[in-house]
Amino acid sequence: MIQVVAAVIKRNGRYFIARRAPHKDHAGKWEFPGGKIELHESPEEALEREIFEEFGVETTTGSYLTKSHFDYGTIEIELLAYECIYVSGAFKLSDHDKIAWVELQEMDRFDMNKADYPIIEFLKKRSQK
Repeated sequence: MIQVVAAVIKRNGRYFIARRAPHKDHAGKWEFPGGKIELHESPEEALEREIFEEFGVETTTGSYLTKSHFDYGTIEIELLAYECIYVSGAFKLSDHDKIAWVELQEMDRFDMNKADYPIIEFLKKRSQK
């Protein structure tokens, strides 16, 4: 099983999601972006590195939120979701072909990666408290 991190970036009541580019695995699927944790790297370090590599923006990793497990058939992942704070930079696309800032109730309109659905459910439950 591979550990992967996901950034939950919220700004002005909207969440940042990105659509996987045609040349990437899971092309066309929307996700909370992130990536694999490298050897000798903390989840927080991995997340900040991945978001910078994929979008050219600096973030600060905040609180751990939740995790999900998913078996895609060819790969099994444990997805760790963290709150992230946007710090600086202009968003550029490399691994994704679209980005969006969406309200939580709008998430159902997007074809998300299966591993991201438990994160959405966690956020919905948390918002009801």
